[in-house]
Amino acid sequence: MSKLIKNALTAGTVPAILEALLILSVEPSINLWVLAQAVLFWFTCGAIICLIQNEWPMVISSILLTVFLNLPWYIAESVIKNKPEHLLPLIVASIIQGAIIGILKKKLNKKTGVA
Repeated sequence: MSKLIKNALTAGTVPAILEALLILSVEPSINLWVLAQAVLFWFTCGAIICLIQNEWPMVISSILLTVFLNLPWYIAESVIKNKPEHLLPLIVASIIQGAIIGILKKKLNKKTGVA
């Protein structure tokens, strides 16, 4: 398995675990399918962002991509459910997770020598 793929799997696993812990601490009785959906999203988001190469600084790029990829969640959780008060926490969580993914990507790439 290539170093880039291993880095992507790690960069996906960390935010997925963090999201699961956050959700379970706030709503322990959550439907397991909803939990699985969120965990799968964050795993995929982290892995894909780790695989994307561009000219922007890694952390900034990761935050922007994370916010962009979360647009459907923003709509589903705040607009469709008519809960606009959920929008700001969702955006803040996306920015934090994006920063975590960017920092992980930067450290993992440096550690493994991935350009």
